[in-house]
Amino acid sequence: MTPEIRRRRQRPRRGFTLIELLVVIALIAMLIGILLPALAKAREAGGRVVCLSNQRQIGMALQTYMNFYKEWMPRESGNSEPLPQRIPTIPAWFQSWTPGQHADFNISWAFNLRPFLDTNASASDEGGGVNDRYATAPYYRDPSRRPDVHNIHYVANGLRFRRQANQTVYVDEVECKPPTQLSRLLRPESVMYLTCFADDPQNLRAGNTYATGNSDMHISIFYDMRRVSNVNGPNSGGDVTFLRRTAPNRHITGANVVHLDGHATTRKADDILTLSNWEDGEYR
Repeated sequence: MTPEIRRRRQRPRRGFTLIELLVVIALIAMLIGILLPALAKAREAGGRVVCLSNQRQIGMALQTYMNFYKEWMPRESGNSEPLPQRIPTIPAWFQSWTPGQHADFNISWAFNLRPFLDTNASASDEGGGVNDRYATAPYYRDPSRRPDVHNIHYVANGLRFRRQANQTVYVDEVECKPPTQLSRLLRPESVMYLTCFADDPQNLRAGNTYATGNSDMHISIFYDMRRVSNVNGPNSGGDVTFLRRTAPNRHITGANVVHLDGHATTRKADDILTLSNWEDGEYR
């Protein structure tokens, strides 16, 4: 080994200077800043696709239900007006306790449609044949929604309208919207039946919904809209039953929607918040 080579090997290696390290760190931070929004958009796009797929399954279940029950579809759930005899006996009117007798409330879309989505489910008892509080119902969940205790991430159209003096009048909680027939509805291809459920960060809604002792049937009755404020009202403050239940910006600029005819698509936030887009044209 020559003296020159020996001297070169004995020289201390020069490390990075502080400026060089800062430049490298700045470049890494810049790359992260560029990539993170793209990754977030990709993740949201994936969530939107899964949500839309779930709603399409729900829409297909709704179509199957209507085919099976002569065009009748479940609407608002909860306390009902006196039950008219002309309403047919379908699962929308719960009968398991006493044969031939109706419950005094309408039964939810989530409870009624589940047997058409899950072979283990049924509409013949309060537990829906599964009794899992919808914990094993992935078709009812939206991956873009913030995680909380809710197992159902969609709300249905239970709004009731009347015609008075040639004007459409919304009847706010005076009477529930009973099951309706598709052939009686105006513009079923464009009127919205179901959309994404609003966030519940403080579990204000969940407190009643998932109370101890609530069966699957009772849990499901909270996932609809019966008030104008449930469509486009405030997000917080006051009685929780009056708060907005829609999530118009769930997927950045809009939300997924199932229409009355059963088809699903993505619609803009303004469409979700426009009350007339929920008016089915069936007045009684």
